[in-house]
Amino acid sequence: MYRWVDDQGVVHYSDTPHPGAEQLSISGAQTYHGTPAPPAPASAPDKTADAPYQSCAITQPAADSDIFAPEAVNIAVQLVPTLRPGDQLGVAVDGQTLAPLAGGTYQVVQPERGTHTISAEVRGADGAVLCTAAPVSFSVQRPSVFAPQTPVKPH
Repeated sequence: MYRWVDDQGVVHYSDTPHPGAEQLSISGAQTYHGTPAPPAPASAPDKTADAPYQSCAITQPAADSDIFAPEAVNIAVQLVPTLRPGDQLGVAVDGQTLAPLAGGTYQVVQPERGTHTISAEVRGADGAVLCTAAPVSFSVQRPSVFAPQTPVKPH
């Protein structure tokens, strides 16, 4: 293991040599072997299955963001705790439901020019709404004959 400080004072670590790096000696990893946890009683109910979602929020795109000529806009929703088995996350843009992509992400392909609103909610197996995210709006700008260049925001 090697350690060095760059010209800006940032400390770096690496497993490959670097000019002026100090070679560090690393001992073996520390391990711990605890006693196994006792098995849960068979009759104990799963408390997480009935616990409400602490939060659900649309984390991408940022609220009120301006996006210039996107091929696609990625949408991400964060749930705490994560989506439970049996529950379903629904995401819509301008009232149109989106199908999830692999990994639970969502995407709007070739969005039209203008302002769009994203909504998201979690529903239980019985259809009851368990969590609703605050809606997020974003604007899409597209080049035109009169403004073919990327817009520049004034400073």
